Order: sequence, then structure tokens, then C-alpha cells
Amino acid sequence: MKVSIFTVCDYYEDAHPGPDAYFREKIDLARQAEDLGFHGFFVAEHHFHPYGLVPDPAVLLSAMAVETSRIALGPAVSNLPFHNPVRVAEQYCLVDQLSRGRLVFGVGSGYLQHEFEGFGLSPANKRQRFDEALEVIEKAMTGKRFSHQGEFFKVPKTKLNVAPWGGRKIEPKIAILSELAAYYVGKRGYGIMTVPYATVEHISDAALLYANYRKGWRESGKPGDGEVYAAIHTHCGDHPAAESPVNRRHLEKYVLSRLYAKHSDYDTCLRRGVVAAGTPEEVTTMLQTVVDTGVDHLMLLVDYGAMPPGETRASLERLAKDVIPNLRDHAAAAA
Repeated sequence: MKVSIFTVCDYYEDAHPGPDAYFREKIDLARQAEDLGFHGFFVAEHHFHPYGLVPDPAVLLSAMAVETSRIALGPAVSNLPFHNPVRVAEQYCLVDQLSRGRLVFGVGSGYLQHEFEGFGLSPANKRQRFDEALEVIEKAMTGKRFSHQGEFFKVPKTKLNVAPWGGRKIEPKIAILSELAAYYVGKRGYGIMTVPYATVEHISDAALLYANYRKGWRESGKPGDGEVYAAIHTHCGDHPAAESPVNRRHLEKYVLSRLYAKHSDYDTCLRRGVVAAGTPEEVTTMLQTVVDTGVDHLMLLVDYGAMPPGETRASLERLAKDVIPNLRDHAAAAA
């Protein structure tokens, strides 16, 4: 069981410094996550709205790569329909080289209407565009000469001038929002990335989603059980979850900024079990519940809703010291 950090980079002009200082805060957060022993650090890709301030995670991840030495780094996720897939392959091969093989390559098809409109695309064919783009990227990332003739992309015989570090094979992880998608992604033999807040009514419902994924994985013929990533809003402090003024304020600021989504207030999120908040004991119990639904890799969102950097750092330290060791013991006992 792995535990990483994930940032949407949701930006608020009324609370944050300018973008330059904000991005440096994220680089500092990645360094702290590495120092504290977290497995990885993931960055979301968004466009045309401060809902997420990073249009190109590869750029920010490259800066993080040269400031760190051990922590895994990746997009969660690269939205493939918006890009030339050959260019995406080049960018993330470069991240893999700069990080010396630490890239975890999360990919998705996008879901925000204004992003499709900004790129002049229709979401109606996003799945077909995604599938073809992923096919091109996987060919390109072999480091060998390849060509492609498809509906959306045509690539003459070509070879990237930079390949994955050490000739390793990059295994994409695919973002999904439904049980049916989970099954088909599993059947294709890919890991999945999920956000229970946006996918299930209650965290217990995630167990069926992950079971369907693993049913598909078994049918893929690949060894093992696949890999399930789950992103959970997490804050660890001194106050019990129901009485945490800091977490209530910043989670609700975050939730109200989400576009096109059902807005659950703080108390509703706690009842749904899709956030982990409160004392170390409470957070441990909440995250254990998430792991028990079938999760292999937790991605903790710790800096949402303009959470002050000092508060984020303190929460991260408590998580590393008082929560993660207990989670690993729990996962080992369950295994």
C-alpha cells in the first residue's frame, strides 16, 4: 500500500500570492513530501480557469524533478484529447529522464465543458480521441521508430529523440468515473485513478467499482490484481473532524469552486466518507476504510481551498508521523 500527495492546484486570487510564488509553494510541497517519505507527488492538468492553475503538468513536474531525488512524480492526469499525442510522449519522456525513471503517467479524457470549448473540440468523441492518442503515445514511448494512421492522428515513420529513462516501459494509469469504465480499463490491463468524492455517493460504494475493475483485470490475463489509485481530501490536526474550523473553511471553499459538480458541504462529505479529517486517530480510521474498499495507492489532497502553506505542512508532518505507519500496518494485516 502506497501513500502519495496530489494537488489540483486550485487557485484563488483573494487568498493566494501571484502564480510565480504559488508554483514555488508547490515545488516546496513536493520537496517536503519527499523528505517525509511519501511515495509520490501528483499534479492535475486544467485549462482556462483557476479551478486548476497548471495547464501543463510536465513543466511543473520537470521543475520538481530537479529539486527532488526519490519521490515518484506524475500528472493526475494528462488530458489526452486536448493534445498532439507525439508531443505528450516527448514531454513525459523528458520528465522521466529528468527524474531518472520516477514518472508515473496518469492519463484521462477530460470532463470539463469549458476546456473542450476552449480547444474547439466536442466532448462527444472524446473517448475515441483518447483511445487513439494513448495508442500513439505507447508506440512513441517504446523509443523505437513507429508510424500511425488513424481517424484523428497521422504520424509518418518517426522516432522520438528522447525515450524513457533506462529504456524502461511506461505503464499508463487511466482516470475513470464509473463502474463500467473501471471494468473495461481493467480488461485492457491498465491501472486506474479515481476520485471517490466525484464518483460515489458513499465511500462504501467504491468497493463495487474496484471489484468490477479487478474482474476486468482478471479477464485481461495479466498477472497480479492491477492497481487502484484513490484521491482523498485529507487534513490532520488537533481538532476532531466535526469541530475542525480550518478544514471546514477550506474544504467548503474548495467544493464551492468546483465546476459542474454536485456540491457537498463539509458535514455531508464527512457523512459520505469521501474526506479524511480530524485527529490522527480519526484520519487513520477514515483512510483505513478507503483502503478496505480495494485501494492500493492513496493520493492525499492536502492543499485544497487556499489552505495556508503552514497548515498544509503541519498536516503533512502529522500524517507522516501518526497516520501512515498505522495505515501500512493495517494494510499488511489485511493482506
